Amino acid sequence: MRPSIGITTYDDVASWGLWHSRAAMLPWPYVDSVRRSGGRPVLLPPGGDEDEARATVAGLDGLIVAGGPDIDPVRYGAARHPATQPPVTERDAWDLAVTASALILGVPLLAICRGMQVLNVLRGGTLHQHVQDLVGHARHDGPDAGFGLHKVRICRDSALAGILPEGGYIDVPTHHHQAVDLLGDGLRAVAWEEDGLIEAVEAGPSELEGFAGFVLGVQWHPERGEDPRVFGALVTAAAERAAMRALAPTA
Repeated sequence: MRPSIGITTYDDVASWGLWHSRAAMLPWPYVDSVRRSGGRPVLLPPGGDEDEARATVAGLDGLIVAGGPDIDPVRYGAARHPATQPPVTERDAWDLAVTASALILGVPLLAICRGMQVLNVLRGGTLHQHVQDLVGHARHDGPDAGFGLHKVRICRDSALAGILPEGGYIDVPTHHHQAVDLLGDGLRAVAWEEDGLIEAVEAGPSELEGFAGFVLGVQWHPERGEDPRVFGALVTAAAERAAMRALAPTA
């Protein structure tokens, strides 16, 4: 059986057909990318508590924490920037809880855009709330309701370089206005934009409790590109976890 890959969703109001209602939503490219890479997508809408998050993640073989709105800066002890979006309290709580559960349980984790920021905040890191103020350009933003391209350089001595081994800079799809500032405990920066902003993190040295296994955060949007290797790496790690779970003795 294909490994099950949980994907966090939006909680928003949507319209379809005659209906206009609150909905759990996810852009289709996430689903398509998981399926094309050999995984079985499972949507994880926000709203559950920490116990539900842990029980849910325990039943998965892999987890994707998807992109979305800005994290409430209260979560990392900062005042709100005028450009920061209104808080989405339930989604923040849920995304933090499922991410924490994946790290505790050793479930392979791919954190995309907002997801990488969630991972960093969970580990005690902080965010730049509006990167244009810092870098003085709009390459990270992408067009309205679309995605741009910018270049990233990947550290050769990293797990990510084993997935994307090209030297020099590569083009990646982008749409974000926030980014990692102070790096969280147990995380290591492994890719950067030409302007020096952190574009990817993975497991690194920890002063607190460490974590093992596949842990990767990318600030860009691999689901919007033509390169499936990041999703393939997650699904491969998830399949290995599924095989180990199948061999584990039952109580």
